[in-house]
Amino acid sequence: MVRFFLILAFYATSLAGCADASRSGTPQLCESEKKESVCRVSFRALAADPASFDGRKVRIEGYLVVSAGLFVLSSSKELFDAGVADEVFVRIRGPLDSQRQMYDQHGYSWVSVTGTFKTKERNGTTDDILIGELHPPTEVRALRFPIPRRRETFDEAAIDLKDLN
Repeated sequence: MVRFFLILAFYATSLAGCADASRSGTPQLCESEKKESVCRVSFRALAADPASFDGRKVRIEGYLVVSAGLFVLSSSKELFDAGVADEVFVRIRGPLDSQRQMYDQHGYSWVSVTGTFKTKERNGTTDDILIGELHPPTEVRALRFPIPRRRETFDEAAIDLKDLN
């Protein structure tokens, strides 16, 4: 039990440092001119002005999925489930084995991805739904607590005696 609280305290302090430093929604690190430093950016900021992040190392949080044949980071699980595609995806690029490993470990879960953001020219293809692309070197981290959730079995369900007949 003590171990659980230590892990919880660690994640709480880690996440406290992730809060936006400015009121505009764009993290303060992204406002600096240092292109070599990693800055945290939101999907909203990327969609509003993708060119201002072109070539920058960024960290973005989202839902890692495959959509329309592309390996992407979605701004939300709800928009992905609803089929919304325009300006909610950032494509993950890099070596195929690296992409497969990311997917096997983190597919269909909430993650934080760090990589170099690049804009994509509109060319009348499926790629036009993208805000841009994240290029290697990429780093992916799970945003969920590493605590296994116990799933109840059907045998634990309450049975109404009327259902036995």
